[in-house]
Amino acid sequence: MRGLSNNGALLLTRPLQVQSEVLNRPVAAAKGTESALPRLRVLHVVPVMAKHGAETVVYRLTAGSDVDHEIICLGRRDTYSAIFENAGIRVTHLNMGPTDIAALPRLFSSVRKSGAQVVQCWMYRANLLGGLAARLAGIPVVWNIRCSSIAPLRPGSRLLAYLGGALARWIPDAIVNCSGKSAELHDRFGYGRAEGVVIPNGYDSADFSLDDAARARTRTALGIGPGDFVVGTIARWHPQKGIPVFMRAIQQLRERNIPVRAILLGRGMDDANPELARLVQQSGCAEAVQLLGERSDVRDIARSLDLHVLASIGSEGFPNVVAETMLSGTPNVVTDVGDSALIVGDTGWIVVPADAAALADAIEAAYKQHASAPEEWARRRDSARERIVENFSLERMIRAYEGVWQKVAGTAVQELQ
Repeated sequence: MRGLSNNGALLLTRPLQVQSEVLNRPVAAAKGTESALPRLRVLHVVPVMAKHGAETVVYRLTAGSDVDHEIICLGRRDTYSAIFENAGIRVTHLNMGPTDIAALPRLFSSVRKSGAQVVQCWMYRANLLGGLAARLAGIPVVWNIRCSSIAPLRPGSRLLAYLGGALARWIPDAIVNCSGKSAELHDRFGYGRAEGVVIPNGYDSADFSLDDAARARTRTALGIGPGDFVVGTIARWHPQKGIPVFMRAIQQLRERNIPVRAILLGRGMDDANPELARLVQQSGCAEAVQLLGERSDVRDIARSLDLHVLASIGSEGFPNVVAETMLSGTPNVVTDVGDSALIVGDTGWIVVPADAAALADAIEAAYKQHASAPEEWARRRDSARERIVENFSLERMIRAYEGVWQKVAGTAVQELQ
């Protein structure tokens, strides 16, 4: 891929080096004052409004960026619809089904009439439909890619991934990948024909914090004893999230007489999910498992865990939940998917995907350190937070996206570093 020079984004002229570069690149200021940059109007095209990683990043961008934003959602109203609207951001829902073409004229009309100087698309389907609409309207378009493996995807999503690669030469003016592994994978599909950058997700350190008093209150409310070692996974119920692998690891730990308790939090992670309920019963350790479902107090629960586990088997790009729990002072065990290993560094444990025994071994190692070396464990908690604060700030992410938008819109008044 050719590299876009912009503020805070990573050049992809050497994609294999991206992961080492990200932790050493300072947040550079633009030459001149920020007010010298023209204020942009950016239209985002997103597939859904559910509480997924991409939608979370869109919200952080629109809430913190010095840009005028508007959103077109291909799908129906969902969790983030009201959140965006309450923040004063206009959202248009097209209520499109996967094969619905009747709404395409409305999409093209909405893009054309938006007055946007840049159309920022998110994920394969929105990239193709929103990108085509933007190209027909003569508006510069940026694609966003957030997937580091297409193997776990449905056939339709894989087809869209390949189709995007075939059309990357003509539709996008630039492509943003959220991880180095995502960029490397999509380069092989043809996405490297467009200019591209890697922009890791960014986080406001004030959103997630170490607060031992609040942690104790949440643990009491959840019925967690002071001596319990609580392992949690915060995810949605989806094949790529590796929940069966996580449950097999918990089962193995209980069979080893490691006194772990497990919390599963997120959409579909509740008793109303018969497949998950059956999985928990078959594990033989239902008494040690809490299914909390989707909740609004994720920050409190992230802080209450002793250890967070990302058990994903593939398709992750830059998993937000790993960075967010680390900001909460919660160390992580992660499978080596996407840039999860880059996020964790030496503050946690990294295992191969889909290996329950390896996952159990890593959790056991964490438990033993927690139980036998409390001072060392406290330092691990602090270092987990520090790693995110120092390397993956929200400011860095916003500056990088704004640099890309300014460049493709042709409105940058000076070169951004």
